[in-house]
Amino acid sequence: MKPYVSIPRILALRGALLVAACALSVGCGSEKTSPFERFERLPTIAELVTVDLGEYHIPVPVEPTAESSPSSATQVQIEFRLHAAVLPQHQATMISNFERLEGRLRDRVIHVCRHASAEELLDPELSTLKTELSDSLKPFIGNARIERLHIEDPQVRRL
Repeated sequence: MKPYVSIPRILALRGALLVAACALSVGCGSEKTSPFERFERLPTIAELVTVDLGEYHIPVPVEPTAESSPSSATQVQIEFRLHAAVLPQHQATMISNFERLEGRLRDRVIHVCRHASAEELLDPELSTLKTELSDSLKPFIGNARIERLHIEDPQVRRL
C-alpha cells in the first residue's frame, strides 16, 4: 500500500521550503560581511595610490637558440621604472617597508628579471613578469598588499 500524502501537507512542506530559501538568500539579519566580499568588488584604479619602487637597468643573460648566429647577443638589458598600486590605508606601510628594505627589494626585482625567459621579457603586457615580481615582493611588504604592479616604459635592448 502506498503512503498517503495529503494536499495540505504538501502545501505546508512547500511553504516551509520557501521560508528556508528566503532566510538563506537574505540572511539572518547579520551585519557581518562575507569573507568573499573582497573578491566581489576589486578596487578601481581611481581608488588606488601608487608608490614608486625605483628605476631599474638590469642586464639579463640570453640563452642562444639553435637558429641564432654565433655573433648574436648573449645579453639583453631591460630598463623600466616600477610602481606598486596599493590602497590608501596601505600607502604609509608600503613606503616605510620600501625605505627600510630597499636593498632587499631591489635584489628580488633583479633576481626575478635575470631569471625571466626571453618570451617573458618580450611579452608586451609583461604579465608573467609582473606576477612573479608581485609574488617575490610579498615577504617584504608586510600588511601592505600590492593590488597591481605597473612597469613604466619597459625597454629591452641587446648588449
